[in-house]
Amino acid sequence: MKDLLTCRDEIDAIDQKILKLLCERMEVAKDVATYKLSVNQGIVDKTREQAKLNAMMNKAQSSGLSPILINQLYTMLMAHTVSLEQSYIVEKLNNNTLKRDTSIAYLGTIGTYSYLASRLFLDKYHGKVHCEGVQSFDDVIKSVEYYKTEYGILPIENSSSGSINEVLDAIQNMKASIVGELFYPIDHAILACDNVDLNEITDLYSHPQPVSQCSHWLKSYLPNVKIHYTNASSEAMQKVQTLNNKHTVAIGSSNAAKYYNLSPIVSDIANNNNNFTRFVIISMTPILVPTILKAKTSLSFSVAKYKPGSLIEVLNEFSRHHINLTKLHSRPLETAHKETWEEIFFADVETNLNTPQMQDIVKKLQSLTTSFKILGCYVNNEKN
Repeated sequence: MKDLLTCRDEIDAIDQKILKLLCERMEVAKDVATYKLSVNQGIVDKTREQAKLNAMMNKAQSSGLSPILINQLYTMLMAHTVSLEQSYIVEKLNNNTLKRDTSIAYLGTIGTYSYLASRLFLDKYHGKVHCEGVQSFDDVIKSVEYYKTEYGILPIENSSSGSINEVLDAIQNMKASIVGELFYPIDHAILACDNVDLNEITDLYSHPQPVSQCSHWLKSYLPNVKIHYTNASSEAMQKVQTLNNKHTVAIGSSNAAKYYNLSPIVSDIANNNNNFTRFVIISMTPILVPTILKAKTSLSFSVAKYKPGSLIEVLNEFSRHHINLTKLHSRPLETAHKETWEEIFFADVETNLNTPQMQDIVKKLQSLTTSFKILGCYVNNEKN
């Protein structure tokens, strides 16, 4: 019988061989990513993945190994491999050398800020791209999760009006991952069919967010206007185009006016002239951000409501590792099994998920929280 130390030495040697083989597997994955890009093939192939899993489980059973073990192991391994391939695309995007077809879902129709931001995101692809307008933030997420589009874009916060609560609520139970962010300058303007006199305006159409962000100007120059709220800025512009009269205007982007034959009669009406909306890009394929790039990790969690210091314990973990939290938002928890006033927190931290420090935090937070979820790790595009 072998002694324990000998057994451990043999296991260590086998583990070293496994690590070496995993490195070789990941190198081949890079070649796969290169090939897929060269022939414009999608990254995810669910049919191939399932066939591979079935074959490996059958082989495991005939070899005396647990099919459950192999299923769990290879499900994780293939997910990591796909993320590596997606990371390869991110690297190409940052070098602006990517030529590939793709698609993205956004809120509204042509002309919304979500549409303009999605076009900005797709500019780097240099291939055939498709923008799919949908009716709600939930529909953006469903489009990605049902593989109708590769990406979705969601406006998560604005520098003037703060967090966009409808989006935070929508992503609570999201299966997709955040894989990127972009900051789009908001150039709110009064849009009309012709050169309209402000004194003749009686009705204004707008999504609620622009009204909130332009409240000072509206109070000063259009205090008696009747405001009609729409589901998207594009709907407001389309309504004004249809009505085609000198009494009706919309709030929208100057860059979008051309899509509806409108003209900006007053520009830059936002309360904050340095006004940006932060959009996040979602995909069913998470990414592994190269360590040479500045990264951001988004997560959500809830804590014991009646335990004093439960939130502080979570925040102290980041402080202990000298990691900065750039955002912390809270929303009512969207679940049928919850206490009254139970909250869920959303946090952005300036670090790469795939670092020993962050992995240590993740392990610790799973024991300090009542729910915990990594929403995504992606390249940090925030300018200091």
